[in-house]
Amino acid sequence: MTFIQTDTFLLRGYDCDATGRLSIPALMNMMQESANRNALDYGIGIADLATHGVGWMLMRFRLRMHQYPTYGQTIRVVTYPTSVEKYFIYRDFQVLADDGTLLADASSTWLVFSIESRTMIPLPGFIRALHVPPSIQPLPKLTSKPDFLTHALPYTTAGQVEVGWFSIDQNQHVNNVAYVQWLLEKVGDDWLRTREIAEIDLVYRSESHWHDRLQLSHATETTDQLLHRIEQAETGKEVLLARSAWR
Repeated sequence: MTFIQTDTFLLRGYDCDATGRLSIPALMNMMQESANRNALDYGIGIADLATHGVGWMLMRFRLRMHQYPTYGQTIRVVTYPTSVEKYFIYRDFQVLADDGTLLADASSTWLVFSIESRTMIPLPGFIRALHVPPSIQPLPKLTSKPDFLTHALPYTTAGQVEVGWFSIDQNQHVNNVAYVQWLLEKVGDDWLRTREIAEIDLVYRSESHWHDRLQLSHATETTDQLLHRIEQAETGKEVLLARSAWR
Protein backbone atom coordinates (compact mmCIF):
# COMPACT_ATOMS: atom_id res chain seq x y z
CA MET A 1 0.00 0.00 0.00
CA THR A 2 1.27 3.46 -0.93
CA PHE A 3 0.64 5.60 2.13
CA ILE A 4 1.98 8.72 0.41
CA GLN A 5 0.58 9.42 -3.05
CA THR A 6 2.78 11.14 -5.63
CA ASP A 7 1.48 12.07 -9.08
CA THR A 8 3.27 13.86 -11.88
CA PHE A 9 1.44 16.32 -14.12
CA LEU A 10 2.64 18.04 -17.29
CA LEU A 11 0.95 21.45 -17.46
CA ARG A 12 -1.16 21.65 -20.60
CA GLY A 13 -2.65 24.78 -22.09
CA TYR A 14 -6.06 24.06 -20.56
CA ASP A 15 -4.43 23.93 -17.10
CA CYS A 16 -3.23 27.53 -17.36
CA ASP A 17 -4.85 30.95 -17.26
CA ALA A 18 -4.48 33.88 -19.67
CA THR A 19 -1.01 34.65 -18.28
CA GLY A 20 0.28 31.11 -18.81
CA ARG A 21 0.32 30.33 -15.08
CA LEU A 22 -1.27 27.22 -13.63
CA SER A 23 -4.83 28.19 -12.65
CA ILE A 24 -6.12 27.62 -9.12
CA PRO A 25 -9.08 25.47 -10.27
CA ALA A 26 -6.78 23.28 -12.39
CA LEU A 27 -4.39 22.80 -9.49
CA MET A 28 -7.23 21.93 -7.12
CA ASN A 29 -8.49 19.35 -9.62
CA MET A 30 -5.02 17.79 -9.71
CA MET A 31 -4.94 17.69 -5.92
CA GLN A 32 -8.38 16.12 -5.84
CA GLU A 33 -7.30 13.47 -8.33
CA SER A 34 -4.26 12.60 -6.23
CA ALA A 35 -6.40 12.45 -3.08
CA ASN A 36 -8.84 10.13 -4.85
CA ARG A 37 -6.04 7.80 -5.90
CA ASN A 38 -4.62 7.77 -2.39
CA ALA A 39 -8.06 7.02 -0.94
CA LEU A 40 -8.47 4.12 -3.35
CA ASP A 41 -5.15 2.70 -2.20
CA TYR A 42 -6.34 2.88 1.40
CA GLY A 43 -9.64 1.21 0.50
CA ILE A 44 -11.64 4.34 1.29
CA GLY A 45 -12.42 5.62 -2.20
CA ILE A 46 -15.81 6.88 -3.36
CA ALA A 47 -16.96 3.42 -4.48
CA ASP A 48 -15.72 1.84 -1.23
CA LEU A 49 -17.77 4.29 0.83
CA ALA A 50 -20.83 3.92 -1.39
CA THR A 51 -21.06 0.22 -0.49
CA HIS A 52 -21.57 1.39 3.11
CA GLY A 53 -24.14 4.01 2.13
CA VAL A 54 -21.86 6.96 2.80
CA GLY A 55 -19.82 9.51 0.88
CA TRP A 56 -17.00 12.00 1.27
CA MET A 57 -17.54 15.74 1.74
CA LEU A 58 -14.86 18.42 1.95
CA MET A 59 -15.38 20.76 4.91
CA ARG A 60 -12.21 22.91 4.97
CA PHE A 61 -9.45 23.63 2.48
CA ARG A 62 -6.61 26.15 2.62
CA LEU A 63 -4.20 26.52 -0.27
CA ARG A 64 -1.00 28.57 -0.16
CA MET A 65 0.75 29.45 -3.42
CA HIS A 66 4.47 30.07 -3.00
CA GLN A 67 5.44 30.11 -6.67
CA TYR A 68 3.34 29.56 -9.79
CA PRO A 69 4.44 26.98 -12.35
CA THR A 70 3.74 27.80 -15.99
CA TYR A 71 2.73 26.12 -19.23
CA GLY A 72 4.94 23.18 -20.20
CA GLN A 73 6.39 22.61 -16.73
CA THR A 74 6.12 19.30 -14.91
CA ILE A 75 4.97 19.31 -11.30
CA ARG A 76 4.56 16.66 -8.62
CA VAL A 77 1.53 16.57 -6.32
CA VAL A 78 2.16 14.72 -3.06
CA THR A 79 -0.67 13.94 -0.64
CA TYR A 80 -1.32 11.86 2.47
CA PRO A 81 -3.69 11.72 5.45
CA THR A 82 -2.29 13.33 8.58
CA SER A 83 -4.82 12.54 11.33
CA VAL A 84 -8.08 10.66 11.89
CA GLU A 85 -10.66 11.62 14.53
CA LYS A 86 -14.22 10.58 15.32
CA TYR A 87 -15.81 12.89 12.75
CA PHE A 88 -12.96 14.23 10.62
CA ILE A 89 -10.01 13.05 8.60
CA TYR A 90 -7.24 15.50 7.73
CA ARG A 91 -5.15 15.52 4.56
CA ASP A 92 -2.16 17.59 3.43
CA PHE A 93 -0.79 18.33 -0.02
CA GLN A 94 2.53 19.52 -1.41
CA VAL A 95 3.17 20.71 -4.95
CA LEU A 96 6.78 20.43 -6.06
CA ALA A 97 8.83 21.49 -9.08
CA ASP A 98 11.24 19.09 -10.80
CA ASP A 99 14.09 20.33 -8.62
CA GLY A 100 12.08 19.85 -5.41
CA THR A 101 11.14 23.51 -4.94
CA LEU A 102 7.93 23.82 -2.94
CA LEU A 103 5.47 25.61 -5.22
CA ALA A 104 2.34 25.25 -3.08
CA ASP A 105 0.92 23.44 -0.09
CA ALA A 106 -2.54 22.82 1.26
CA SER A 107 -4.33 21.38 4.25
CA SER A 108 -7.84 19.98 4.25
CA THR A 109 -10.53 18.54 6.50
CA TRP A 110 -13.01 15.90 5.30
CA LEU A 111 -16.15 14.39 6.78
CA VAL A 112 -18.48 11.53 5.86
CA PHE A 113 -22.19 11.93 5.16
CA SER A 114 -25.07 9.47 4.87
CA ILE A 115 -26.15 9.11 1.24
CA GLU A 116 -29.74 8.47 2.37
CA SER A 117 -30.16 11.34 4.83
CA ARG A 118 -27.46 13.66 3.39
CA THR A 119 -26.32 14.40 6.96
CA MET A 120 -22.92 14.19 8.62
CA ILE A 121 -22.17 10.97 10.52
CA PRO A 122 -19.17 9.70 12.55
CA LEU A 123 -16.42 8.16 10.46
CA PRO A 124 -17.07 4.43 10.02
CA GLY A 125 -14.70 2.07 11.78
CA PHE A 126 -12.92 1.00 8.59
CA ILE A 127 -11.89 4.64 8.04
CA ARG A 128 -10.96 5.31 11.67
CA ALA A 129 -8.69 2.26 11.54
CA LEU A 130 -6.52 4.01 8.94
CA HIS A 131 -2.86 4.38 9.89
CA VAL A 132 -1.24 7.73 9.20
CA PRO A 133 2.11 7.55 7.36
CA PRO A 134 5.02 7.62 9.81
CA SER A 135 7.56 10.45 9.97
CA ILE A 136 5.39 13.03 8.23
CA GLN A 137 5.38 16.67 9.31
CA PRO A 138 1.75 17.78 8.98
CA LEU A 139 0.63 21.34 8.50
CA PRO A 140 -1.36 22.81 11.41
CA LYS A 141 -4.93 21.51 11.57
CA LEU A 142 -7.50 23.90 10.20
CA THR A 143 -10.00 25.29 12.68
CA SER A 144 -13.64 24.52 11.98
CA LYS A 145 -14.56 28.20 12.43
CA PRO A 146 -11.89 30.58 11.06
CA ASP A 147 -12.07 34.21 12.13
CA PHE A 148 -13.42 35.53 8.84
CA LEU A 149 -16.75 33.77 9.40
CA THR A 150 -17.70 36.43 11.95
CA HIS A 151 -16.56 39.54 10.05
CA ALA A 152 -19.48 41.93 9.64
CA LEU A 153 -18.55 43.58 6.36
CA PRO A 154 -20.86 44.86 3.61
CA TYR A 155 -21.07 42.28 0.83
CA THR A 156 -21.66 43.17 -2.81
CA THR A 157 -23.70 40.81 -4.96
CA ALA A 158 -21.51 39.61 -7.80
CA GLY A 159 -24.02 37.50 -9.74
CA GLN A 160 -25.77 34.16 -9.92
CA VAL A 161 -25.02 30.77 -11.42
CA GLU A 162 -27.26 27.82 -12.13
CA VAL A 163 -25.62 24.49 -11.34
CA GLY A 164 -25.06 22.52 -14.53
CA TRP A 165 -24.65 18.80 -15.07
CA PHE A 166 -20.88 18.99 -15.51
CA SER A 167 -20.41 20.56 -12.08
CA ILE A 168 -21.83 17.46 -10.34
CA ASP A 169 -19.51 14.70 -9.09
CA GLN A 170 -20.03 11.04 -8.18
CA ASN A 171 -21.42 12.01 -4.78
CA GLN A 172 -24.31 13.69 -6.63
CA HIS A 173 -23.48 17.19 -5.45
CA VAL A 174 -21.45 20.10 -6.81
CA ASN A 175 -17.75 19.33 -6.96
CA ASN A 176 -15.79 21.51 -4.53
CA VAL A 177 -13.58 22.97 -7.29
CA ALA A 178 -16.57 24.33 -9.22
CA TYR A 179 -17.36 26.73 -6.39
CA VAL A 180 -13.82 28.10 -6.45
CA GLN A 181 -13.92 28.76 -10.17
CA TRP A 182 -17.26 30.56 -9.82
CA LEU A 183 -16.14 32.82 -6.98
CA LEU A 184 -12.83 33.69 -8.62
CA GLU A 185 -14.56 34.62 -11.88
CA LYS A 186 -16.56 37.23 -9.94
CA VAL A 187 -13.76 39.11 -8.14
CA GLY A 188 -13.43 41.80 -10.81
CA ASP A 189 -11.34 42.35 -13.91
CA ASP A 190 -8.54 44.37 -12.25
CA TRP A 191 -7.87 41.73 -9.60
CA LEU A 192 -7.71 38.96 -12.20
CA ARG A 193 -5.55 40.87 -14.67
CA THR A 194 -3.03 42.46 -12.31
CA ARG A 195 -2.77 40.12 -9.31
CA GLU A 196 -2.38 36.48 -8.38
CA ILE A 197 -3.75 34.41 -5.51
CA ALA A 198 -1.32 34.03 -2.62
CA GLU A 199 -3.73 32.05 -0.42
CA ILE A 200 -7.32 30.90 -0.47
CA ASP A 201 -9.14 29.58 2.59
CA LEU A 202 -12.46 27.80 2.10
CA VAL A 203 -15.25 26.66 4.41
CA TYR A 204 -17.86 24.40 2.79
CA ARG A 205 -21.16 24.76 4.66
CA SER A 206 -23.75 22.73 2.74
CA GLU A 207 -24.38 20.85 -0.48
CA SER A 208 -25.87 22.11 -3.69
CA HIS A 209 -27.21 20.10 -6.59
CA TRP A 210 -28.08 20.09 -10.28
CA HIS A 211 -30.26 23.08 -11.31
CA ASP A 212 -29.82 24.88 -7.98
CA ARG A 213 -29.44 28.65 -8.37
CA LEU A 214 -26.59 30.09 -6.34
CA GLN A 215 -25.91 33.71 -5.46
CA LEU A 216 -22.30 34.90 -5.25
CA SER A 217 -21.13 37.93 -3.30
CA HIS A 218 -17.89 39.34 -1.94
CA ALA A 219 -16.53 41.99 0.40
CA THR A 220 -13.21 43.84 0.56
CA GLU A 221 -11.50 42.98 3.85
CA THR A 222 -8.17 44.74 3.17
CA THR A 223 -6.44 46.10 0.07
CA ASP A 224 -5.14 42.59 -0.58
CA GLN A 225 -7.90 40.37 0.82
CA LEU A 226 -11.43 39.54 -0.22
CA LEU A 227 -14.17 37.63 1.54
CA HIS A 228 -16.52 35.48 -0.52
CA ARG A 229 -19.96 34.01 0.05
CA ILE A 230 -22.03 31.57 -1.99
CA GLU A 231 -25.65 31.04 -0.96
CA GLN A 232 -28.74 29.30 -2.23
CA ALA A 233 -30.50 32.06 -4.18
CA GLU A 234 -34.00 31.09 -3.04
CA THR A 235 -33.39 30.40 0.66
CA GLY A 236 -30.20 32.32 1.49
CA LYS A 237 -28.69 29.14 2.97
CA GLU A 238 -24.90 29.40 3.04
CA VAL A 239 -23.08 26.99 0.77
CA LEU A 240 -19.50 28.28 0.96
CA LEU A 241 -17.58 31.03 2.76
CA ALA A 242 -14.02 31.95 1.83
CA ARG A 243 -11.16 34.39 2.15
CA SER A 244 -8.69 35.04 -0.67
CA ALA A 245 -5.36 36.85 -0.28
CA TRP A 246 -3.73 38.39 -3.35
CA ARG A 247 -0.37 39.82 -4.29
